[in-house]
Amino acid sequence: RGRYRGYRGGPGRTPPGIVVGRHNSSAASVFSWHKVVLKNGTKYDKIALLKELLAKCSVKFIPICYTKQAMNTYFYLEDQTAARALKELDRQIEMPDGFQLQINIERTTPPNMPLTDELVDKIKVVMSKRYIADHKALNLKSFHTDEGFAGESFYAPLWRSNVMNKVLTVIIDNIPELKAIDLSNNKLNSSSLEFFSTFKSKAKDLTILYLADNKIPDTKPLERLKGLELVDLKLTGNPVVTNLGSSYTATIRKIFPKLQFLDGKELAKEIGFDDDEPTTSSDMPVTIPKMMKNEAANGVVLTFLEQFFKLYDSDNRQPLLDAYHESAMFSLSAQGRHDLLTAYIPESRNLKRVDYEKKRHELLRKGRLSVVAFLSTLPKTEHDMNTFTLDVPFTSESLMTFTVTGCFRERGTKQSNIKHFNRCFLVVPQNSGFCIINETLFVSSATDLSTRKAFLNPPPSTAAAPAPDLDQAAKQTLAVAFSEKSGMNLQFSAKCLEENGWDFDKAGAVFSEAKTKGIIPPEAYAK
Repeated sequence: RGRYRGYRGGPGRTPPGIVVGRHNSSAASVFSWHKVVLKNGTKYDKIALLKELLAKCSVKFIPICYTKQAMNTYFYLEDQTAARALKELDRQIEMPDGFQLQINIERTTPPNMPLTDELVDKIKVVMSKRYIADHKALNLKSFHTDEGFAGESFYAPLWRSNVMNKVLTVIIDNIPELKAIDLSNNKLNSSSLEFFSTFKSKAKDLTILYLADNKIPDTKPLERLKGLELVDLKLTGNPVVTNLGSSYTATIRKIFPKLQFLDGKELAKEIGFDDDEPTTSSDMPVTIPKMMKNEAANGVVLTFLEQFFKLYDSDNRQPLLDAYHESAMFSLSAQGRHDLLTAYIPESRNLKRVDYEKKRHELLRKGRLSVVAFLSTLPKTEHDMNTFTLDVPFTSESLMTFTVTGCFRERGTKQSNIKHFNRCFLVVPQNSGFCIINETLFVSSATDLSTRKAFLNPPPSTAAAPAPDLDQAAKQTLAVAFSEKSGMNLQFSAKCLEENGWDFDKAGAVFSEAKTKGIIPPEAYAK
């Protein structure tokens, strides 16, 4: 047990690049954090106490996330040398009340502070002090060690993506004219910079970017900035430099063709020819919201989708019966946090997670009545068609497939988060139009970027759709589905549906209310 004592941690999580375990003996030396506990520290003035420690300590340090805990106070140190120097001061400082100050040092992981409004306000204050208006430059080097955070109960490391995203959002909202930014020595990795793709479209004047002494392993975060006309870039001290080897300079210049300085060195001008074709800012094709293999299908598909989602977002999804084939099949998959996808995760037919063959068959909805009955149990929704993308890769006289993606939110539930969907339809001709023979629906939480773009325009009002005319066979199948869900026999299930216009949702609501009041007769359950 003693051999692992060095890896015991306090609150927080290990920073990027460090893997804690028995084989990682270099973890402590590469990134050491220590918790400095001052016994009975609450008895003394915080400023006076910290000044005394700074005056007596042989190594200059910055106390991070100063916090009270019962009678003690504590703060964190990133510098191992400073932690040792403070340890030597244990019982060496006499306080005004005559007691010797006891100092305990514990090895720990970095503090994990929630991103509160108070912390955001503090971040803005520190950023404002680091902004040089004359040069439109922002110095965020070693941001979390800024003296503005010293002695406060704050910790704002930019390697945590939520902090970095907030900082970039502050820049976008307040200084979009920014020309230079220094993000050196912040232990940034690829995930820390995931918001860069949005940042580049807002900070179009940015020409100088310093990312030295971080943990960037490859060019992925830089690819997110492709299109910016950078002229000066620093990446020294990042793994990407050694990982790319001899191709480093050429690879970076390919991403930023107008680059003049790399890692402080002026780049030689590239030799070109008069008949060269003009280069573009990206080697990738431009993203388009709609791709049609056959333009003739454009109007038909768009009309179908408009009608489909109008019905799906209404208060009554029963009219969707006309959109599905008699032998239609439907499958739902969901990925994400259970608390954000409570209606979808339990019904998810993710074949990597659902091992039992019987369960897989149960989650596959077969027949149009079964499909629409299931869709009616899902939360009411509102889709933002401005976020839609459409791919129609194959069309023929007898078959067509297309995929729709976009954002939606729930109506009438406590879930306020924006969700992302992907619906793949396989349709066949029917009468003068076509109907769905197979559909897969995938649901997940939307990304930060998608959430920011969704529902920027006022939502249109939704109205209940008229119920379709049902033949006797359809009514019988609907009664069977309602009986399975309610537990009532077919006679009472059909009666409940008939009294509510064969509206499955309305009948379900009436049944639930009657069951709560205890007014359903016992014979309704006799089978």
